[in-house]
Amino acid sequence: MFRLILAALFLAIMTTPAGAGDSAISADGKWRAELAAPDRLVIRSTADDSVGTVFEARARDGSPAGFEGVYTDPTRRQFILPLTGVAEYWLIATDPDAPPVYEGFVHSRESGMIEGLPSSRGLFARRRVLLEGGQPLTALTFSPDYREMTGITADGRLRVVVNLYVNREIAWIPRDPDAP
Repeated sequence: MFRLILAALFLAIMTTPAGAGDSAISADGKWRAELAAPDRLVIRSTADDSVGTVFEARARDGSPAGFEGVYTDPTRRQFILPLTGVAEYWLIATDPDAPPVYEGFVHSRESGMIEGLPSSRGLFARRRVLLEGGQPLTALTFSPDYREMTGITADGRLRVVVNLYVNREIAWIPRDPDAP
């Protein structure tokens, strides 16, 4: 009974974050990310409206995609952008001191050991995260501490919980097909 109450409480506190949708403001208030088209993200300075960078939605394999929305993760100073049509989401850093992102194999991450070339680093570093379940997620919600992201698979059969610290799915919960 106690576990059932905890599960209900967990689902009740999952919230849609402020700024979810077509635009979001970075945690420090310096950057605004906006979807200029379903497949184009523009990040602008809130101080003078200048363009910081532009991203085109392409899956890791190069196939065209779109963005489901843009979300602000205030705890890790990044934007979260789930892609539509592919099992992938992006994390875009809003921290100028963000560590480098390596998209290929890296043998050692030890400081001073250069064994890989970063695909991006610092402000607007993009990290691609592939979902192991192979299905895109929609209707995203986040725990208040942004530890977990929950979404519904495209076929509506599963609610998937993703831990945003390790960027892995940690739970697959069957859904009632009549549930909202």
